[in-house]
Amino acid sequence: ELAVYIVVLGLFPLGVLFFARYLVPEGVPVGARLIAGSIVFSLGLTTVNNLGQIMVNERFNNHLKLIIVAPVHRLSYAIGVIAFSSVQGVTGALLVLLFAPLFGIQIELSPWLVPVGLLCALSMTGVGLLIGTWAPSAQAGNLLANTVGILVVMLSPIYFDVSRLPAWLQWPARLSPYTHAGAAMNSILSGASDFQGEVGILAGITAVTVVLGIAGMRWRDV
Repeated sequence: ELAVYIVVLGLFPLGVLFFARYLVPEGVPVGARLIAGSIVFSLGLTTVNNLGQIMVNERFNNHLKLIIVAPVHRLSYAIGVIAFSSVQGVTGALLVLLFAPLFGIQIELSPWLVPVGLLCALSMTGVGLLIGTWAPSAQAGNLLANTVGILVVMLSPIYFDVSRLPAWLQWPARLSPYTHAGAAMNSILSGASDFQGEVGILAGITAVTVVLGIAGMRWRDV
């Protein structure tokens, strides 16, 4: 599995950055939004996908039953798998930051990047917990984890401001935690100071989804 982790933690985030960077036409200035979007894209996909797939594999390989009868409380298990997936996602985000200068992108670093990155990584983990414990089969669980991770990220305006969307799409987009994570990170990396509101909304959405995910987990009857 080491090769898989190397790809997920290193090559995937850098591939996202490379792809996004060279989609920008020649002569158009590249700002911090590109880095912010690439970080959120990487965090969103890797965290939800990894968490859902880890739980699905453990469940249908009967590892989860061994953990349950150990006995382990579902809250302890949830914290463990969430922490593992979040560390993977944050590691990939850190690589994007480190490689930003090589792509000619100037950014401002701030301690605020740490809590915003963690909130972004945690924001959809509740969905991963539900997928992992409720999926009817391993194939369905892996498909759902991939689909949800991709769809939510792709439908969120992480590379541009939400105001550029059609009016009928703006409100649904504002329900996505990645929309607020992208806006907050863009402000932080640009050196602006008007991001606290976005961080507050992101923290609220994250708290709700994590609590609902843990409360809705199937545990004793998996």
